[in-house]
Formats: sequence, structure tokens, C-alpha cells
Amino acid sequence: MSNINSGGSRRILIVGNGAAGLAAAKAARAQDPEAMITIFAEDNRLPYYRLRLCEYIGRNLNFDELKISSEEWFAKNRIQLELSSKVTAIDSEAKEIITSGREYSYDSLVLATGSTPIMPPFKGKELASVHTLWTVADIIDINKSLQNAKRAVVIGGGLLGLETAHKISEMGIDVTLIEGMPRLLPKQLDEEGSKLFRDKVQSLDISVFCGMSVSGFEGNNGHVSHVRMADDTLLEADAVIVTVGVAPNTAIAQNTGIEISRFLTVNEKMETSVRDVYAAGDVASVNGRWFGQWQVAGKQGQVAGTNAAGGNAIYELVDIPYILATMGTRVVCSGDTAANQSGEAEAIYDIDQRLDNEKYNYSKLVFRNGLFVGYMLIGDPTKAFSKLQSMINTNADKESINKILYG
Repeated sequence: MSNINSGGSRRILIVGNGAAGLAAAKAARAQDPEAMITIFAEDNRLPYYRLRLCEYIGRNLNFDELKISSEEWFAKNRIQLELSSKVTAIDSEAKEIITSGREYSYDSLVLATGSTPIMPPFKGKELASVHTLWTVADIIDINKSLQNAKRAVVIGGGLLGLETAHKISEMGIDVTLIEGMPRLLPKQLDEEGSKLFRDKVQSLDISVFCGMSVSGFEGNNGHVSHVRMADDTLLEADAVIVTVGVAPNTAIAQNTGIEISRFLTVNEKMETSVRDVYAAGDVASVNGRWFGQWQVAGKQGQVAGTNAAGGNAIYELVDIPYILATMGTRVVCSGDTAANQSGEAEAIYDIDQRLDNEKYNYSKLVFRNGLFVGYMLIGDPTKAFSKLQSMINTNADKESINKILYG
């Protein structure tokens, strides 16, 4: 067995070097200046901003622009970073982890293992130029596939799929975007907003198919050539990028006593059901709620790291605006935007909507029992979202809010 540290210092091991893992390490160091902190990462690269990967579609990747922290930062803060190090098992009774055949003991363990892109069991998924997009290596491979491509298909109309389609379109490649749901962004936008946003996407010469599913891929000489739809329609494709969601990396927590639903279950202190084991980020759900947002992962990591180092931090569940910036526009939603009255039979809703099809602008303000409770914005009105956010659950009136939005 290998001990990361010696002496009586607290041993804190963190699995994962994404937003949650790095935040946990920073918080643990702040809480306990003497703790021995080690991060284990499967990746062979320093932590980087995954959300910015799409910026490098069609251009050379500069990792120095992507990385969050340097080797010097880790050395200065006395945080040991073990790259290319896959944790294969946890012995929660012995308080040990196993990686590459070695065992490491811990006093506190933070699981920030993140998630992995989903590749459905499509026929032909092994063909060349069929990709998921999640890592630096993925971007490098995608750019190779796009070098001589004339047509590309993006499967999945969420944030990642939309931005991918946009960047490929800017390269002069014909792009088709396929979304299995009946409309784009159905969880974020109502029908009016979704239609306006789709119109904006299509105005950029991106073909959009909603409510359609893919059955597989066909190819020539091992290289993808077509996407086959469930109705047997064939779409030509020199490259395919699949962005249909992610699955939490919970495998190492199996058979450890840690409660797992789809995610690792944690409380507001980011504690799992096993003593001295914490979880944060994409792999964790807090009291049944999962967020999948970079900002949230960082905050959860801070709480997990603080408590792993002996603190008593609490993660406060707050509504964070959904923000999407792509296709030359922006979508921002927050609070109660659907005005679903099923939970409050006596609630009185009042909705104010404004739509500008020519400029692709949309605003929806939701009031419940006299209180401003939520909003949905597309285009120019999103410039004022921070002011609106501070007004949620107040008695702000339509006139004052619309004055903020439109002057």
C-alpha cells in the first residue's frame, strides 16, 4: 500500500480533475493548509475548460488557452496531480483506493468523476468520422474528419449539439441538426420561443429535423457516408457528431455501500451514504436534484472539499439561470417559466409575452399571485437578464420590467 503522505496530516484524495475536482482541491487547501491533497485523473492533461472545446472546431487547438491551472499552481499549492491515473476500485471499509495496481489510503475521499458522452447503440457507430465530443482528443479527431467534408450531421439539439452545428456551419460545410424531441430546447423554451429559436438556426442555413430518430449509419470503405433515419430516409454525411447527452461515471462506486440512483446520492454537505466519502459535479445528485452545469459543479466541489478537510459547509440549492449563447443569439431562462398551475390550485398566473420575428427577439414574463416568478428571453432582451434575476419573487410589475428590457 502506498501512502500519499507521511506524518499526521489529513490525507485527502480527489478522483477527477474537472470543475468539481479542482474546486474541491482549492477549498480543501484553504480549509486545511497542512492537508496532503492528491488529485487522480484519467486524462493526461492539466484541468481545462471543457465548455470551450467547441470554440476550436475548425481551427488549431491552443491548450494554453483552455487550461485552468498550470503545473506551477499545483506545486505552489502543494497539490499532487496524478495524470493518466485511473482509479479502478474503492475499499470504503479500509479507506483505500486502487489505481494501476497500487493502493492509496485516505482520511477523506471526494468523487468528482464527472460524466461520459452517450453513444447510443447505432448500427455503424464504429465507422470512421463518427464522433462524440467531450475531450481535447475528440476535437482533434473531429477537425481531421472535417478537413475535406462537404456535409456533416449533428445528432442532438442541446447546448453542445447547437454550438457544434454552428461552428461547423461557419466552416462552409452543409450541416443538418437532428433532435429527437418534437422541438428544440423543449425543457427551456415554450412553443413560441422554440419556434423562434429554430427559425434563427435555420436562417444560418442549418437544416433542422425535430421529432425524428436515427437508426444507424452507413459507410464506404469503413468511412461514414450516410445517416439512416428510423423511417429509412438517408442523409449524406462525411462526418457525424453525436451529442445526445451524458451518463454519470459511477462505476467505481459500485459495491462500496455508496447509495446510487442514477447518480451518487449526496446531502447538502455533499456527503455520500458512506462516512468520509463525498461526491460533487456531474456524478452527484443533491437531495434528488441534478444540475449538469459547470458553475454548479464548482460550487459543489467547494463544499465537498471544505468538508473533506474538516469544515462544515452547506450547499445551498439556488435557481441558476439557464444560459445558452450560440447561433449569433442568446437564450436565458430562470424561475417558473411554464406557469404550471397543477401544484397550486388557487394560484393566479399572469403572463406577458413579446415576440419580434424579424429580429428573433422574445420575452416571456411570468407572474404568480402578484409576484414576478420567472422569465424566458431570446435575443436582445437577454442583455438585461441579471437585473431580472434579482427581481424574481418580488412584486415588480410588468411595466417596470419591460422598461428594463426594451427601454
